[in-house]
Amino acid sequence: MTILTAASRALFKRAPTTSQLVAAHTRAAFATQSVDVHRCYQRPATTNCSYAYTNISSPIHTRALSTTPSPPTDNVNKPPDSLTPEAGLAAQDAMRLFIEHGIGKRALQEIAADGLKEDSGSTFIDRWQRMIHTYLQTQCGVIQLLGYSPDERGIGMYTQHLSQALQNAHPEMQEKLRVVSRDTYRMVLGGAFDVPLLEEQELKVEMSIVDARNMMHKVSLRMQDAEVLEKVAKACSVSVAMNDSPEAQQIDMARKHTVVQQIMVGDVYLGSNNNNGTSLVEECGFGKGEKGYVRMQSALAEHQSDPLITQYVGSAMIQLLKSAGIDVEAMQRQYQG
Repeated sequence: MTILTAASRALFKRAPTTSQLVAAHTRAAFATQSVDVHRCYQRPATTNCSYAYTNISSPIHTRALSTTPSPPTDNVNKPPDSLTPEAGLAAQDAMRLFIEHGIGKRALQEIAADGLKEDSGSTFIDRWQRMIHTYLQTQCGVIQLLGYSPDERGIGMYTQHLSQALQNAHPEMQEKLRVVSRDTYRMVLGGAFDVPLLEEQELKVEMSIVDARNMMHKVSLRMQDAEVLEKVAKACSVSVAMNDSPEAQQIDMARKHTVVQQIMVGDVYLGSNNNNGTSLVEECGFGKGEKGYVRMQSALAEHQSDPLITQYVGSAMIQLLKSAGIDVEAMQRQYQG
């Protein structure tokens, strides 16, 4: 699990873990983007019932459509108290459906198209954050139909309930959920950056847990390199807030989060890592540039929940956030409940 792949997997309950802190960082960076992720949380899902019944002329259907529905009761609006593993698997399957065939697919295609335009002005980080926005927006739409609110709190509650349900679930069910989650994420990655990740993975074996841990240990060491920490501190040292208002402070904080993301990708993963001038991504065998980074994240998705990998990256992430002047304790409190 890395800084950018954890975005929709955070679960803040009791004392937040380092992986949850990483996820909070990713979401916080969205505040400066032209695509507002919070808007997708707040916009209620709608269904065009008239369209659905266009070809049904029975009077019974006509009366049903012309009748003003009663407002939902408090019981209907109340979020669920728990989730079954079967419901969680169905939700993941629904997410994959919408990403593969629905609005999510079109959004990812637009992101990929922008990446091919020389004059689009869209950076890799811009497109990556738009990709995560698409993933979160799709997840919000799915979990709302299960009774959760289509916002950050709803995602947190859904993730908590799913985690609790899986604790006592049959190993076969746990594996099904893990695989569909991994493959959906790979589909999102591949769609946004025009890389056939699922097709490529079918031709090779999955990365071993030993290789994944060794790789992310290298990443965590590079994240804590004095040169990287100093660059983050320097880039974030000057505030861009025009005043002391909460809105201005939030924008400045979001800018710091974005700076951390930019340096993570540009310096930690893609920057020159040794005297030969090769990047960490190249050193790990994934090729050069953005495509190499995407392929590396896809391979690591097989072990996205490994606790040791989470520990490596989470601990290093705390150092980066502190160098950026971000109050880590306040950040943990903000997403705790």
